[in-house]
Amino acid sequence: MHPMLNIAVRAIRKGGNIIIKNYDTQKFIKNDFEKKQYFIKQVMHETYQTISKIIYKYYPNHIIVKKNAHYISDDKKIFWIVNELDGKKNFIKNFPHFCIAIAIILKKKTEISVIYDPIKNDLFTSVRGQGSQLNGYRTRCTNLNNLNGSVISINLMFKEIYSKSYFNIYEKLTLYGISFRYTGSTLLDLAYVSSGKIDCLMIDFKLFNSINFIAGHLQTIESGYLTTNLTEKNTKFILNLTSSPALIKLIIEKICKNYTVQ
Repeated sequence: MHPMLNIAVRAIRKGGNIIIKNYDTQKFIKNDFEKKQYFIKQVMHETYQTISKIIYKYYPNHIIVKKNAHYISDDKKIFWIVNELDGKKNFIKNFPHFCIAIAIILKKKTEISVIYDPIKNDLFTSVRGQGSQLNGYRTRCTNLNNLNGSVISINLMFKEIYSKSYFNIYEKLTLYGISFRYTGSTLLDLAYVSSGKIDCLMIDFKLFNSINFIAGHLQTIESGYLTTNLTEKNTKFILNLTSSPALIKLIIEKICKNYTVQ
């Protein structure tokens, strides 16, 4: 195992222990929104500190960056991007679908990615040029060659100006047997796409390029997936698709009248 991957796995599992320990204890503040918000901030802070402590123990000269920060693109530095909890609303509602993620950036490229689901104990890992794995087993892109029965996860920015676009896509694709999901954890969706649990991720272009989801991009690429941007004609709406080349082609064929491929 790559030395940094080994440390990332060790750190993320420790962080997962913090999340699990606090998952059930939040029930006592179930109906108090302000206490919930304070509680989740404390849990995320403890998780981040636990992960950072392990990383700095072995790599004191590396730089650790929180998910919402903009890391400095210094080619001589190694950056660890930590997302201590993706799916915060799910956690608050005791809905067991969330994850922790670490991405390691070297010379502006994501070299290592680890996504961990502490509830299911699922560990998704990838190293650039060496593929992706789920719990130690190699993952590959879905081999579906038709839309019927496929599952698409979505994360779209809910703005009124784009609502008609969303409904048009939904209407067209559901007629071909596609099922849609909105899970509340895009990072875990990307991990699920990389392992074939979900066939495609459909996301707003601006969201897709957020540093929050950088750990998921390498997972999908190393599993053989492609990402494609579709621009709606006569609007500024850009849709990103992450899926197998065959499935992307089929989806584009169904909505190409309204979109152009970038």
